[in-house]
Amino acid sequence: MTKIVTVYNQKGGCGKTTLAVNVAHGLATLGHSVTLVDLANPPYLHRWLDFAADNTAVRWLMGENVPRWKTRIGVDVLTGHLPSVMELLDGGVPNLTKEMIVADRFWELGTDWVIVDGYRNEERDVEQTLLQVSDIVLVPHTAETPIESTRDTLKWCREIAARRVCLVGIIGTLRDMDVIAELGQFADSVLLLTSHERMRKRRTAFETPRVVKAMVEIHNLCAWLEK
Repeated sequence: MTKIVTVYNQKGGCGKTTLAVNVAHGLATLGHSVTLVDLANPPYLHRWLDFAADNTAVRWLMGENVPRWKTRIGVDVLTGHLPSVMELLDGGVPNLTKEMIVADRFWELGTDWVIVDGYRNEERDVEQTLLQVSDIVLVPHTAETPIESTRDTLKWCREIAARRVCLVGIIGTLRDMDVIAELGQFADSVLLLTSHERMRKRRTAFETPRVVKAMVEIHNLCAWLEK
């Protein structure tokens, strides 16, 4: 049965897209079929993989039969959309609503895993619905992420009964580990990833150098997700 994993934090710039791309490709290298869905606002996934931002993610949720992009390693991708000024003015871009986010739509994709680059919007009920249909929520935290943002995100995810909330600490120093230990009390699970220089020399199987720079211990996280 398809498992839905949402990568989410209320703060932008905390490594959500980086984590989502790496998890998707890590699971693919383990032999799983994977769909990567960009529901972030604004979307960034298409920039990492050099695909068009054609809003296939929202169009698919609306019931449209859309083509899927595919990466070299075999991950299916549904991208977001950066609207032009004119599109914003005339309201020509469909927006997400909570009614669109139904677990059946994700299961119909037919892949073992669906990895969602999570949604940030003023409409909190959209975020809430997405988190509630997810089997696992991964909350990334880097040294640059405000502690309050990650703490509030973890608390809220557990309050709305997200099935399992995992804090993913992206660490570079011992101080970072102390922060993750403090935040870990608000999560169901805690995983540590590193981008330490000596770890970067290990062989990885991700899509581009921009992905490789991130978390070379991603295979540990993917093995944990398998179990």
